[in-house]
Amino acid sequence: MNETMLSGILDAMEDGVAVFDLEGTALFCNAAACALLHVAQGEFRCLRDMPDEVRAFFGGVRSGSSETIELYGQAVRLHYQDLRENGMRTGAVLILTDLGQQQRADRIRHEFTANVSHELKTPLTSISGYAEMIENGMAKDADIRTFAERIRRESNRMLLLVSDIITLSELDERALEEQAETVDLFVIAEKTVETLKSAAMVRGVTVQLFGGQVMVHGIPVLLSELVYNLLDNAIRYNRDNGTVSVRVADQTLTVRDTGIGIPKHHQNRIFERFYRVDKSRSKATGGTGLGLAIVKHICEQHHALLTLKSAEGIGTEITVRFPADHA
Repeated sequence: MNETMLSGILDAMEDGVAVFDLEGTALFCNAAACALLHVAQGEFRCLRDMPDEVRAFFGGVRSGSSETIELYGQAVRLHYQDLRENGMRTGAVLILTDLGQQQRADRIRHEFTANVSHELKTPLTSISGYAEMIENGMAKDADIRTFAERIRRESNRMLLLVSDIITLSELDERALEEQAETVDLFVIAEKTVETLKSAAMVRGVTVQLFGGQVMVHGIPVLLSELVYNLLDNAIRYNRDNGTVSVRVADQTLTVRDTGIGIPKHHQNRIFERFYRVDKSRSKATGGTGLGLAIVKHICEQHHALLTLKSAEGIGTEITVRFPADHA
């Protein structure tokens, strides 16, 4: 393995890695280490360039030692290891782990589990209540049809939720390279517009498709899911008799609506799982709160840049730009 390849591998690591010689001169510092240490790559010269908290760790440290410190407001675990050649110590390796990232991931998993439990409990309680009333003869004949309709509606809500959860679970485990192929994004958009035509007509929403052929490298079923969720959201949260424009051009998919818009203080969280701007409206329109989280996940898998522009009461524009070198 040559030096360039090794450097590339180390730069791709989530943990920070810094290598020093016996004089404390920095021989290598990967991107993650430089980010945690708040220094630019190429400007890290020696141990003296490190923050005081890290240099203090080096005082009297032995090989194999670890310590957790607070560095620039975040918890970082430091691990020190001697470098040896033919039994002789030739330098040192410092590994830095961002514990805050791990804690954030744990928090997201915990919140996701709690949210799933809550989202399933509500329709299940409703279904159980209506079914019990029918079973015990407490429902009048005139009410049975109404109760049956509510049971069906809540069941459909649960099915949508479970389907989205399964999709997210598959996305967590699926590698892009497994089923990727070159596909025409415009054709996918065309089919999706046709699929959602009836949903748009119910709301009086006009959907327009612009652009032309754009070839991207990806998994067709996931790209279809991405376009579907963006278009479905644009219709679902639009105003009656509003418009949705879908444009496919220059390695980019753009979906713009004339809907309710997203307040600025919500915009940085809108792609989180189960995050809703207006919970009552989301449930009234049948949203699961997972659609945009799925969109974000699919974009990450396809190395696509996801951007949002929105103004409350005016509308929302979401853009997905696919890398040209993946086309």
